[in-house]
Amino acid sequence: MERSQVVIVGAGPVGLSAALCLAGHGVAPIVLEKRAGLSAASKASTFHAPTLEMIEEFGALAPMLERGRIADRIQYRTSDGAVMAEFDHALLDGLTPHPFRLHLEQSALTPLLLERLVAGGRGEVRFGWSLEGVATDEGGATLDCLDPDGRPRQIRADYVLGADGAHSTVREALGIALEGESYPGQVLRLVVLDDLARILPGLGQISYIFAPDGTSLSLLQMPDCWRVIIRLPEGFDADAVIRPEWYMPVVRRYIPGLDAPLRLREHDIYGARKMLAGTHGRGRVHLIGDALHLTNTRGGMNMNCGIHDAYEMGAAIAAAIAAGDPAIAERAAAHRHAIARNELLPRTDRNVRGGAEWLAHVQAVAGDPAQARD
Repeated sequence: MERSQVVIVGAGPVGLSAALCLAGHGVAPIVLEKRAGLSAASKASTFHAPTLEMIEEFGALAPMLERGRIADRIQYRTSDGAVMAEFDHALLDGLTPHPFRLHLEQSALTPLLLERLVAGGRGEVRFGWSLEGVATDEGGATLDCLDPDGRPRQIRADYVLGADGAHSTVREALGIALEGESYPGQVLRLVVLDDLARILPGLGQISYIFAPDGTSLSLLQMPDCWRVIIRLPEGFDADAVIRPEWYMPVVRRYIPGLDAPLRLREHDIYGARKMLAGTHGRGRVHLIGDALHLTNTRGGMNMNCGIHDAYEMGAAIAAAIAAGDPAIAERAAAHRHAIARNELLPRTDRNVRGGAEWLAHVQAVAGDPAQARD
């Protein structure tokens, strides 16, 4: 049986961040990824200031800044072009070396993390390895796997981190339920090649445009495109809403000056859930990222919280190994679960539910520099 101090299941941004954090503390983990390579799917794309500080420690920030879009303003606008509220990240000067958000696909980050992990033998990533089961005991865990050739393999680990996403095999193997609910409705995401900032002068890189009836359209500027988010009506026709005949009249409600149809690179339809694992793990097996919590996509909170999970758990497991005290890792895992329950889910829930009262609160806070800074 193969042995390792730490095995991480999942080579997404959360799993690779945990691996680099462990490597920085002198622990070389094994990362198992069921895919043949890194995922190239278009998923999370917003990195917050504290997350950027963590990525800087991993040595991957400089190339991210070169490729990404710096977002220093969040705007709330009306469909007639007026700015109701604006949050300028310059208010964070002195609190962080990176007073902005960075917009970049998570698929651009993972190759950078992988490169730094394998350089100098700081860790190992095994692609095409699928997890079949996890057995825990007082001294660690035994992982039953299939290698890329389909051969059964076993790895004995002192600690395991399940960073294998919303459909986590680790979580299922531990018998831990993912509890919560789906938000009503779905959204249509248009990936637009037109420069919307030319059509709407002074447009913030993150903007929410409100029509007189209180409905809104969300805009997010990426390095080479804009993401346009439309909330779909109940009972929508999936074939109809992806056609310009349907979505262009909707977009023009919020951007009246838009004449020609938008030029699209791609589109997709998705929903959102508010979910939390019943507990953080079992024994010395702990859950992080999407395996632990799921939220709506507004603000990119879930991926950032997942990287924070990785950062705290990587340091805690390294400390537990050094001290021979698994309680150190247990306390950190319980803390991450509490952060998701008490901070992440309530904040994202408040943001997505919105309403006139919430919008009035946003305007009041934006008008007070001290509150806006907080």
